Amino acid sequence: MPMATARKPRSSRAPLHRRRGVSLVEALVAMAVMAIGMLALVGVQTTMRFNSDLAKQRTEATRIASEEVERLRSFSLMVTDPLQPGQAYDDIASRTLEAYTPPDNIGNTSYRVVRTVVDMAPATNQKVVSVQVQWEDRTERAQTVTVDSVIAGAAPTLSALLTVPARESATSRRKGRHTSIPWGATPVDGNDGESQFVPPGATGIAWYFNNLTGVMRVCPTGVPDDESCAPATLVTGTVRYHVSDVQPTGADAERPTGPSFNLAAGPDAMALADATGVRSTDPISCFSGLLPTSELNAGVLVQYFCAVFPATASPGWGGQISPTPIDATSTPLALTGLASTYKVCRYTGDLPTAEDAATPAVTEADPHAQYTRNTDHPLKYCLERPRNPTETGLACTGKLVAVNLIHQNFLVIKGDLNCPTELNDDGTANGQGTDALILANTRQHQPAP
Repeated sequence: MPMATARKPRSSRAPLHRRRGVSLVEALVAMAVMAIGMLALVGVQTTMRFNSDLAKQRTEATRIASEEVERLRSFSLMVTDPLQPGQAYDDIASRTLEAYTPPDNIGNTSYRVVRTVVDMAPATNQKVVSVQVQWEDRTERAQTVTVDSVIAGAAPTLSALLTVPARESATSRRKGRHTSIPWGATPVDGNDGESQFVPPGATGIAWYFNNLTGVMRVCPTGVPDDESCAPATLVTGTVRYHVSDVQPTGADAERPTGPSFNLAAGPDAMALADATGVRSTDPISCFSGLLPTSELNAGVLVQYFCAVFPATASPGWGGQISPTPIDATSTPLALTGLASTYKVCRYTGDLPTAEDAATPAVTEADPHAQYTRNTDHPLKYCLERPRNPTETGLACTGKLVAVNLIHQNFLVIKGDLNCPTELNDDGTANGQGTDALILANTRQHQPAP
């Protein structure tokens, strides 16, 4: 028999495309997917590194902007001092800082810091500050972070008030009484809830105040406060004088130089005109202490205290209260607006307003700034703007005086001059005032504008 020929054994490792029925195409696809996955992983890592870097830069930019705003808030002076540059409120101005690099190069870039400062209306004494931090990320795209704030021009020394405990009730102020009660009022014996005040120059009467509400009653001397005493509303303030022949400015209104004049003897220190809602006899009683000539020449302010008596069951009153200054012979000063006479101005923050043509059914015009809130010292309390025929309701609705009024102050000047202002009619400063914390804006009161 012929011998059988030996066969070479087959390899146990067949090509990939022939194992388990996998074709060459499928193998190539698998390899391609694997390669794409690896590339995607590399892309994810790159994106994560970029986002992490950008987040670090954005955090650092926010810190730079916030620290810049807080540094501006920490001013220690109001007016610029050459020996302490950058420490005053007046030094807060727009500027740009180029190529700022944080310590230790945090953020891996340099920043451009742009500070923009805009003054608000002068009456508010505030500055709008916008700090923008700019930089380029690693892809050279521009990035920004902006922090905005408003910085008030309050004297740094006033920050000490933050250490004073908060007082929520009016009774916790001014000797633990309602804030409108005159400083010179004294506690009523046996009644911790009331105070008694005898106005300067008054005889035969006493004013009683509820310490909690400020409600006032006028009683004869020796008669305790009870329902038989007349209810009244308190109006207090000062009269100051600047009687130079030169047109006074806002600075003069802040610090009048005098000389001053006394007011008429009580109860006629002030006069009430065009009254509404008051009793028919003796509707007002006003007092002011007579000052000696030495004090008048020094230009001191003259205080007045008025009790206004509303009519029975009236919810309040209205009208014009005006001072009655007198000369050394007790003759009332002429208030006619002539060069040889005098003029009375009232301190008020109100400004004139113009008519709005878009609202023909309503009258907004207030050229002399006289239609304002009672507390803001209008020409006449409860005076409303002219009403059109299409408007309904009674005059003074909701505007009658029903609470005590304080700080109703006046300035007397020469009759042919204009009442000084610190604000233009549009609310901008006219540059005449000197003290940013005092608004000494006045409007003509007598004679009527």
